[in-house]
Amino acid sequence: MTDDSQDPMDRKDDSLEEFVHELTRCQGDLFYFIRALCGDPHAAADIRQAVNMVLWRKREKFRSGTSFKNWAFRIAQLEVMTYLRRKKKERTVNFDADLVECFASEVPAVIDELPERRLALVECLKKLTPKDDELIRHHYWSGGSLETLARATERSVGTLKARLFQLRGNLRRCIRIHLSPGEAS
Repeated sequence: MTDDSQDPMDRKDDSLEEFVHELTRCQGDLFYFIRALCGDPHAAADIRQAVNMVLWRKREKFRSGTSFKNWAFRIAQLEVMTYLRRKKKERTVNFDADLVECFASEVPAVIDELPERRLALVECLKKLTPKDDELIRHHYWSGGSLETLARATERSVGTLKARLFQLRGNLRRCIRIHLSPGEAS
């Protein structure tokens, strides 16, 4: 049997394998995309499950060589719109369709740059003094209260809050410089 005359069952297995690979690969980005659109992490998990079901049912419509992520994001956007229509009947504040459309057009680019931003953050965190590193780790990683750290370090809560504000600004600038080294001046 030559490559030209590949068994149709083998081609079907290959396309199913590719579909499962792409579906698995985009789960994190899909969750963050949905969460950005609906604003609720719990709802985002449920919506992602619904999106996965739709993707599975429509798997035959996916064309190899096209962007799986774009296809999945479009289906996710439609599922979020359905979710928001249902939620609109409840008495809660919800995003309207125009806002979801706006987010849907901008969020994929942000998601694509997350790995680079994480790497830049790691590099920027390495530049912190031990004292600042302790403050960041205590507040953001261990979830410790500023009151506890203030007592342990004999600094005021106000001082720690002000320092956190400065550090966030410094880290933002550092990340921006890492992501756009040509624009650093």
